[in-house]
Amino acid sequence: MNSILNVSRAVVFAAFISLVVEGGCRKDEPKQPNKDVSAEFAVKASPNANVETALGPETSPIEPTLDQGWCGGHGVPESVCTRCNGTLTETFRSAGDWCAEHDLPESQCFDCHPEVEAKWQKLDPSVAPINHDDDTGSAIDSDTDDLLLERAPRLLTGNVDPMCQLDKMRIRFSDPSIVQKAGIEVVRTERRPMLATIEVPAAVEFDATRVTRVTPMVSGITRKVAASLGAYVESNDLLAIIDSPVLGEAKSEYIERSQNLKLAQSDLARINTIHRGTQRMLEVCTPEANPETIRNVLAELPVGDAKARLLRAHAALQLARLDAARAESFQEKKINSEREYQAARSALAAAEADFTATREEVSFDIEQSRLTAERAVEVASGALESAKRRLHILGLSNEQIAAIGTEPDEALARFELHSPVSGRVVERTVSIGESVAADDVLFVVADTSTMWLIANVYERDLRQLRTGQLIQFTVGGMAGASFDGIVSWISSQVDDRTRTVSLRADLPNPDGLLKSKMFGTARIAIHENDFVVGVPDDAVQSDGCCQLVFVEQSETVFEPRKVVLGSHANGFVEVLQGLEEGERIASTGSFLMKTEILKGSIGAGCCEVDTGR
Repeated sequence: MNSILNVSRAVVFAAFISLVVEGGCRKDEPKQPNKDVSAEFAVKASPNANVETALGPETSPIEPTLDQGWCGGHGVPESVCTRCNGTLTETFRSAGDWCAEHDLPESQCFDCHPEVEAKWQKLDPSVAPINHDDDTGSAIDSDTDDLLLERAPRLLTGNVDPMCQLDKMRIRFSDPSIVQKAGIEVVRTERRPMLATIEVPAAVEFDATRVTRVTPMVSGITRKVAASLGAYVESNDLLAIIDSPVLGEAKSEYIERSQNLKLAQSDLARINTIHRGTQRMLEVCTPEANPETIRNVLAELPVGDAKARLLRAHAALQLARLDAARAESFQEKKINSEREYQAARSALAAAEADFTATREEVSFDIEQSRLTAERAVEVASGALESAKRRLHILGLSNEQIAAIGTEPDEALARFELHSPVSGRVVERTVSIGESVAADDVLFVVADTSTMWLIANVYERDLRQLRTGQLIQFTVGGMAGASFDGIVSWISSQVDDRTRTVSLRADLPNPDGLLKSKMFGTARIAIHENDFVVGVPDDAVQSDGCCQLVFVEQSETVFEPRKVVLGSHANGFVEVLQGLEEGERIASTGSFLMKTEILKGSIGAGCCEVDTGR
């Protein structure tokens, strides 16, 4: 694309001129150009013949400077703009630089001298200089320039075609009056309240978090079905009764292990009693204790064999002491020999050692018996817990397990299937006498107080969707009824077949009118009097791959801007990206500028697919 494209105003307005001219002539007279019309629209073919000197900034009696800025409305620096600063007029008149026909300096009269516009334009700091002799061959025919397309800095706005080059253009009109005569109206963008919705097909489903599929967890034969299809059941209500041999074996094992635990606990209790008696016996039965006192204390203690062993050792010790005392007395009286005395002393020492050893042995034996009994209780308890866990796995509750052993034998194999939740039975797949497996789904119980609404939205609408938005569902066959809910989830993936994204909403259903698999229309509230940046519909143009608005840079300069659009309502469209509040844009008549841009964009690489707006 050339850096600067010239568009003839005579071509742009040819149809309009023809109508004006034709409307002012009789059919039998040759058509003559209307004087006023030709003055406004006819393109001057050559500069003023009376002026021999090349006019422009170099002939201005006041040196043009940019210290006061640039007058975008008149295309000259503010320092020499007589239309903005009337005090400069006399200086130009005195120097003979004045166009009486247009009431401005001759060196600034673009109508009389179109070639001077390019010279002044070179001083504009916001516009790249115009090169008449660049290597692209884009020389401008300054004799016929009322509307120019110029290169401008590119502004990307997000989801745009990166190959599209139209946002590099700038549209320049030769005079503000041309903008007005072309019917181009300029409006300021502002935030305005918007009510906007989108409608998509949707279907009702059960809330998956409120649906329970009930399995028996045991195999067997169905003997009774207590819940019918459509019935409402409370939590723990009976659904069915199944005869299960597996359950009978598990209950029998539980009973056996329960009895084993009771026996082990009984043994431990007996051992603990003996242990306490033994400890008391060891406290009383000391080497110095009186035999009579020992017998009185131990008379009621349940000690067992250990008591006899310890008493015998104590009696032997007491006898050895008497023999040693007698031998010592005889030794003093010289009655017995030294040998007899030493033998009595030795017998006493042996009796003392035997008594001490017996005490220790009794203490060790009773402690060992107690530890063995405690271990037996732990093993029996673990076995019972294992049997109990198996029953839990088979679906029995603690109350049902506690009742095992109190029920008749024929009830051991009976399994009662209870509903784990409250809700309505929406599926039933079992009948009396039917054989069922442990993983068969016999009932489906659903809480229908809240239902899910599943809708599929197009990718182009994702920018406007978010959780928390209000949604209204209507069913074609239920006239006058609507159901309100809240968007609770938006899928993170696109369906590879339909190229849509699933959306879910929660719909309260206190009356139960909503049924699973209902089909209807979901209306999603995108905006509820939200203030958004909006522009009129006719301000947005499509070049085939992008959406454009034309932003006013000055009274004669417009810049095409790519925008990302959102909702549409009441003749306005929301701009999500590419345009700021307060910017001035072309509304009515913007189609003209789009047409001129597309004339020069052939081969620019733009997509030819209409995006739908």
